[in-house]
Amino acid sequence: MASAVVRSLYDSISPNTGDWAIGIAVAQELARHGVARPEVLSPFEPVDAHDQLVVVGGGDLIRPAGDPFYDRFRVQGPAVLNAAGVWPDADELDYLKEYRLVSARTSAEVEHLRSVVPDAELLPDATITLESEHVEIDGLPRDEPVVGIHVVPHALQLCPELVEAVDAIDHPKVFIPFTHYNYDDSFMAALPFDRSRAIDLPRLSPLELHSVIGQLSYVVVSSLHATFFAYAQGVPFVTADQRKVRDFLADRGLTDWLFSDDHSLRDALARVEQEPPALSELVAADRAAVHDAFSRIASLAGEEDAEERSDATTTPSPPSPTDPASPRQVVVLAAEQREEALRNRDHLIAANARVAASLRTANAELRSELDSHSTHLRRAQEHIGGLENHIQGLQSETAVLRAALERTLDRRLRRLVRRGRGITRSIVGRWKTDDR
Repeated sequence: MASAVVRSLYDSISPNTGDWAIGIAVAQELARHGVARPEVLSPFEPVDAHDQLVVVGGGDLIRPAGDPFYDRFRVQGPAVLNAAGVWPDADELDYLKEYRLVSARTSAEVEHLRSVVPDAELLPDATITLESEHVEIDGLPRDEPVVGIHVVPHALQLCPELVEAVDAIDHPKVFIPFTHYNYDDSFMAALPFDRSRAIDLPRLSPLELHSVIGQLSYVVVSSLHATFFAYAQGVPFVTADQRKVRDFLADRGLTDWLFSDDHSLRDALARVEQEPPALSELVAADRAAVHDAFSRIASLAGEEDAEERSDATTTPSPPSPTDPASPRQVVVLAAEQREEALRNRDHLIAANARVAASLRTANAELRSELDSHSTHLRRAQEHIGGLENHIQGLQSETAVLRAALERTLDRRLRRLVRRGRGITRSIVGRWKTDDR
């Protein structure tokens, strides 16, 4: 039997700040429980959980079966599913029944897993416990509040007046590229923000971004992990409405800090200035949950070690690739930097999501316009019906008036005829008298 190794498997090959941060946070959390610094492996190699403890997640991994990339994270055997993101239509999950621990990052995602694994647990994303060293931001004011800004096309689709709302924030701003695969740096640079009191950051590493966000008064963001970075450091946030963000905030009673249109954005910005959310107790509870989960994972790793040492007394093992005197190493399937190879895939995913959102918005606007036209048409029809009734009433009144007029005229004509006859008789009578 080969030397037992613990692996942590997640989507860390994509140029995604959140996924890379997960790898770092998992390594930090395991180190806190006596597990050595992670080793990085390629995700394209086969993973077998029958001989080694494999920790799968976090990240948005559990999706419908059939995706040639994400199916790689459907590890077979007694693995651990760690705070995974679960799509609402994820299927073919029976393989999870063999797992030692199964957890998802929100209640909605846990409920989906419990249809297969009844004891699936709710566990916050490991980045809630991420720690970073201070990164100095050149030009950052120290004597007044500073607001971080991270926006992507999705946020602009939700809020057509986003630029005006951000410009109305009367504080210096730091524009923070965060979703690098989404080319948010060039997107934000193209928007006509007022940059008279602004700092435009370059692309930074996950730990640098974590430190930067922790130094701000509050942030306006459009990313799940940007929200996590702010939340975990007690930094108030206003964040774009997405399913996974909404589910996370709903578990903590924080959905008031989502924005989904211009009105909700301006409302949240006004409130965050006056009464920011209280986060400390929520964050402490989440940190405790993550620490407890990794304590159990470290215990499972210890059990693997004990079994391995027991087997070594009877079965020769090949040389271990690690120092036998050091703690068990955790092999983390992490960030092999293949951005050039994968950026097109992730960019197309993001583009497709934006196109789908645009179509949904266009359909909603079309339905609204059709409803408006239908309402106008119905009102016009009602008005026409009223006019027809009015016309019928006028016609009826006209007939009555005509009959009355005819009767009046008839009486007058008869009087005139009688008068005419009387005059005629009078004239004839005088004529006959004169003629005599």
